[in-house]
Amino acid sequence: MCELFAMNASQPMDVDRYLAHLMPRGGKIGPHADGWGVAFFEDRASRIFKDAAPAADSQYLAMLAASRMQSTSVIAHIRKANPSIVGRATANTHPFEREWNGRSWVFAHNGKLPALEGSNACADSRFQPVGGTDSELAFCYLLDVIARRFESGEPIQPHTLIETIQPVVNELAGFGEFNFILSNGEYLVVHAHTNLHVLAHTLPHPRTLLATAPLTDENWQALAPGSIRVYKEGIETGSLNA
Repeated sequence: MCELFAMNASQPMDVDRYLAHLMPRGGKIGPHADGWGVAFFEDRASRIFKDAAPAADSQYLAMLAASRMQSTSVIAHIRKANPSIVGRATANTHPFEREWNGRSWVFAHNGKLPALEGSNACADSRFQPVGGTDSELAFCYLLDVIARRFESGEPIQPHTLIETIQPVVNELAGFGEFNFILSNGEYLVVHAHTNLHVLAHTLPHPRTLLATAPLTDENWQALAPGSIRVYKEGIETGSLNA
């Protein structure tokens, strides 16, 4: 499988400490040696850094982990190719990005959806995968559902966003395991299908951190399996439990 990490905050903050703890899990103390990626949002746009090499050996990631780069929304991923035939390649490395409605939308997935490719679920999607992963295919499908729902220009609100994605999230989760993090720089959306943890800070500014497995000895809490959470400016603004 893979591991996820994300941060959503009310003010730009760095995540150096957490990236430093995530890094060795990518091939040194963990098996996730098939690539890494980090997305830092700057308002509507994301700055994405990624490489198909192991995170634990990456001087590039080490530099990022010590850079004190600040953002209000961050998504990071370390990858273990599953199945291994969908191997190391930039096109297969998370997080994935698409533009819709003048914003970057960034997505990372932990799990596997082995039956998705044969389902024809994304055949008429306006978004198409570049690589060969089921993860990117699921992202294209999910974002197409969002784009169709809000193409009239209606403002996206947390409750309507959850209502929109719930059916397709349930559908995709039915293909396997579907833990994911999605952000457009304004909202951070999380689905904890099986395993995801949250850590909330209120000082000096509201900030929420999420990770597949706790990265520090702080008071991380497991999210309820099957739940969907939406965060904005470091605070939970919408939720749905299975």
